[in-house]
Amino acid sequence: MTPRRVLVTDAGRTSSLAVIRSLGRAGHTVVAADSASNPTGARSRYATELASYPSPFVAGAGATAAALAGLARRHRIDVIVPVTDDVIVPLDEHRNLLPDGCTLAMPDHDLLHAAGSKVGSTRLARSLGIGVPRHEIVHRAADTEGIIDRLGAPVVVKPDRSRIIGPDGRLQRGSVAYAWTDDEARRAVEAAGQEVVIQAYHQGVGHGIGMVLADGRPLLAVQHRRLHEVPVTGGASARRVTVAPDPDLLASACAILGELGWTGAAMVEFKVGADGPAFMEINGRLWGSLPLAVLAGCDIPSRMVDVHLGEPEACAAPLDTSYRTDVVSRNLDLELLWIGSVLAKGRKASNLVSFERREGVLAAVDLLRSNQGDDLAAPDDRRPVLTGVRRAFGHAAHKAWSHG
Repeated sequence: MTPRRVLVTDAGRTSSLAVIRSLGRAGHTVVAADSASNPTGARSRYATELASYPSPFVAGAGATAAALAGLARRHRIDVIVPVTDDVIVPLDEHRNLLPDGCTLAMPDHDLLHAAGSKVGSTRLARSLGIGVPRHEIVHRAADTEGIIDRLGAPVVVKPDRSRIIGPDGRLQRGSVAYAWTDDEARRAVEAAGQEVVIQAYHQGVGHGIGMVLADGRPLLAVQHRRLHEVPVTGGASARRVTVAPDPDLLASACAILGELGWTGAAMVEFKVGADGPAFMEINGRLWGSLPLAVLAGCDIPSRMVDVHLGEPEACAAPLDTSYRTDVVSRNLDLELLWIGSVLAKGRKASNLVSFERREGVLAAVDLLRSNQGDDLAAPDDRRPVLTGVRRAFGHAAHKAWSHG
């Protein structure tokens, strides 16, 4: 492997910190970039420089992509690793701005477009015989009439795309919503401003199959089970544990990504309940719980970069699932929110799941135990911890105050 100059975006996120550490350990020179000042990843010993770009939600997708292209020229970047959809969508829309010789560590436009569609990925899973929750695809708010009678309460309203570029050129979020009545479903569809998938709520435990593939052929895979999620009804994982690959889930993930001919990193999400597993969605990018995979010995970031660079050995190896199981890690920011939700109780969405307040207390006590894995921590890279802890507690305090 030839050492490269790599720019990693979204450096304030723990997933980006995991990328920075992984690529730095592999011998690459890493420039950490973010739209916010003093991101956690910039404190890493493996980040040689810090760069900034404007937020696509404020300055617009074009301005963000142009700034990143300028950074690539200025820092002589060989590879850009865009970590979140906040950056992936602008870069995908404006690939032509990038300098010659600069590789984007993400799939081509057609693959991203296919994987990023919840409507399309749900249809794909069904066509492959993979279980999905009962659902309807809705184009107009008026189509929600009677949806609760047909699917039961609550329903989960999922906009087709998590990020879209608005008429003014700025990025917009497509947020998932819960609805207990037809009227709530109608308002959620109106707020989405795009096609949606409305699903019956599927009770179960979240599992993720994270993978690296080359032209649809699986090279690396890791599975985790979600222990705590934010919101508590299902969402980003606050705490999770690696588990041995479930043959059926792995086969489903391989079938979906193989059918797409996926190249690079992606995670396929499932919920496993009393009625069996159900496909939830594809994350066609690096995912939030990535630090757990790296901690367990599954070096997703480094392998992904090698694949996008076309390194022959990286692309030709057989599927590797030799990570450590029973490894636990938490995102401190999200874990504090989970604890707060469980202790507070009473929010409407929490009626879907059952928690005792003592579970929140036990989780709070676990924060003091040094043997509990944390996304911020690494024995060879301690500086990001203080910045990350201070921000996590500050965020939790702000949330508590705003809901007080």
